[in-house]
Amino acid sequence: MKIVFFGLGSIGTRHARLIKENFKHELYAFRHSKDSEKNILGIKEIFSFEELDEIKPDVAFITNPTYKHMECALQCAKRGMHLFIEKPLSDTQEHLREFKQIVKEKKIKTYVAYNMRFNQLITWLKENLQGKEPVHVSVYASSFLPNWRKNIDHLKNYSAIKDQGGGIVLDLSHEIDYLYYLFGDIKKVKVNSKKISDVTMDSEDFADILLEFKNGMFGNVHLNFLSRLNRREIIIDLKDSTVTADLINNIIIIHNDKGKRDINFNFEKDDMYLSELKYFFEHIRTKKMMNDIDESFPIFDIIIKIKNEVKS
Repeated sequence: MKIVFFGLGSIGTRHARLIKENFKHELYAFRHSKDSEKNILGIKEIFSFEELDEIKPDVAFITNPTYKHMECALQCAKRGMHLFIEKPLSDTQEHLREFKQIVKEKKIKTYVAYNMRFNQLITWLKENLQGKEPVHVSVYASSFLPNWRKNIDHLKNYSAIKDQGGGIVLDLSHEIDYLYYLFGDIKKVKVNSKKISDVTMDSEDFADILLEFKNGMFGNVHLNFLSRLNRREIIIDLKDSTVTADLINNIIIIHNDKGKRDINFNFEKDDMYLSELKYFFEHIRTKKMMNDIDESFPIFDIIIKIKNEVKS
């Protein structure tokens, strides 16, 4: 297939590199200026929608900053291109109805890319929680934004800037997505979130979120990128045990009345993304794609509801 990338930052470059190394698709990079530095992968660059129309790509990867997602996705959807949209879907709900209508009319395959669904620990939880009775989940995700991207001024990156879709809620919407993936629909949310440090320009740097799921389960989520403690952990309390998933050290610990059991996982970060790409390419011709436009909308509604409760 012919694939065009909108955005070759860190995540776009990772996806493009993995496609070059593992698949035989023809890649293009849409650039907004001929003065831009050439991409490091040697992908052929195009600079206008006229050039795009001549190439007629089959698929577009929307991997640019969040606030540009919908603008590019709409242009590609109108041209009948299947869409791989890096998370989150957008930074607002503007134009989403129009987008969904075009997708339906043109029978476009869409996928909103939350790679954590392909993390081996999340996969294990998905399989092994079936038939169990979880009653509560706690999630803790902390990191230090200046350490996220090497050789980049973090204050000039979109993560630090509110109007570019920055802030911890959208950047770590992974946590909301995989909780939906594991436990189903979320009924109620309460949020305490604000900018309280100097790691961003004006976007929120922490969020404490209380959740109530439709299945009667409760949860709490703490997100921040102001902490030098690098931690990403899920604690699930069931009626007969407690399961801890450490997503940094790749270990699951099961605690019950008999003691505890450790399950260690060994995989590279690229493995998650490669599994995600394989899934996308394998399902692009099938009837159903996970986290397509229908599934991603209610999740995005929850994420935007949380975002809208951020204190200025």
